[in-house]
Amino acid sequence: MTEEPTAHVELDDEALKAVANETRLRIVVDLGATVRDGAYGTRRFSELLDAVGVTDSGQLTYHLDKLREQEYVERTDEGYRLTLRGLRVYQFVRSGVLSRAPDIGPLTIDLTHDDCGEPLSVRYEDQRMYGECEACDEIIGVNPVQPSAFDPGDRESMSDAYRQRFWMDNFAMTQGFCPYCGGDVTTRIDYRHTEAVPTESQGEDPAITFTCEVCRWFINTTIEFPGYLHPAVVAFCHERGLDIREHNPVNLPLEFPEYVVHSEDPWRVAVTYAYDDDEITLTFDDDLTVHDVTVGADESGRPESE
Repeated sequence: MTEEPTAHVELDDEALKAVANETRLRIVVDLGATVRDGAYGTRRFSELLDAVGVTDSGQLTYHLDKLREQEYVERTDEGYRLTLRGLRVYQFVRSGVLSRAPDIGPLTIDLTHDDCGEPLSVRYEDQRMYGECEACDEIIGVNPVQPSAFDPGDRESMSDAYRQRFWMDNFAMTQGFCPYCGGDVTTRIDYRHTEAVPTESQGEDPAITFTCEVCRWFINTTIEFPGYLHPAVVAFCHERGLDIREHNPVNLPLEFPEYVVHSEDPWRVAVTYAYDDDEITLTFDDDLTVHDVTVGADESGRPESE
C-alpha cells in the first residue's frame, strides 16, 4: 500500500478552476438533472441557454468550452451531456456537502438503550449523525451523513440514514476499500483512547482503527463491530431469522458477551456474539482475517468448533 496518493490523483488546478464558477456549476447541475432511467440525458444549446439563465450565446459557448476542455461535458449529435467525471461533480453538489446544513435534534427514536432502558435519540450536527442516550449522557455512535440522505422533518428518516451509512462504511472498510475515495484501507488493533470506546474502558479494551491510505479518512470502532458482517455471523443470523443490516447499530439484537485476547504480537482476538441461547465466536488477526469459527458451547462453557 502506498503512503501518498499516486501521481494520477494529484490536484489539478485547471480542473478545479473549471468548476469554480457559478455559471459552469449551473450548467453541470442542469445537465445532471437530465440523467434519467439509467441513461445520460442531453440538452441542446438553446435549452441550456434558457435553463442556465445566460442571455449571451457567446458567453455560454465560452463556459461550455471550459467544461469540455476538462472533460466534464461532451458534445454529441443530440446536444451536450455530462461525462462520468462531470456526473461525479454533480453528485458532489447534490449530496449537500457544500451547503450549510442546519443542526437538528436530538429527536427521540423508537429504540431503547440496553444499559438503562431509556429511549435513544438521534441528532444531526456538522454533517454528522449521532446516536445517543440523553438519560445517560452517552454517545452510542457517530457517522458522517450527507444532508441529501434524509428528510430533516422525519426522525425515522434520520435513524435510517444513520443505519444505512454505518453498515455501508463498516462493510467497505473491513473489505479494505474506502467508501469515500476508493483508496486502500489499513487496519490496526490496539488499546488506544478512541471516541468509539466508552470513557470508563479507554485504554483497557482493544479498539480497531481503519485508515484510508489515500484520503486519510478513518473510522474508530469497538472490537466487535467488524465481525457483524462476516459471512459466518451473517449465516448465524439468517438461520435465526435475523438480518443484521435491518437493525440500527445503536441497538442490535445480537449480544456481545465477551472477547478474549489470545495474543497481541501478532494479534489474535476471539469475539463472541450471542442470540438467545446460541453463540458464535470468531477468532481474527490484525487484518481481520478469521482463523477460526466456533458455534455453540460445551458443558464447560467453551465454544465448540464447527
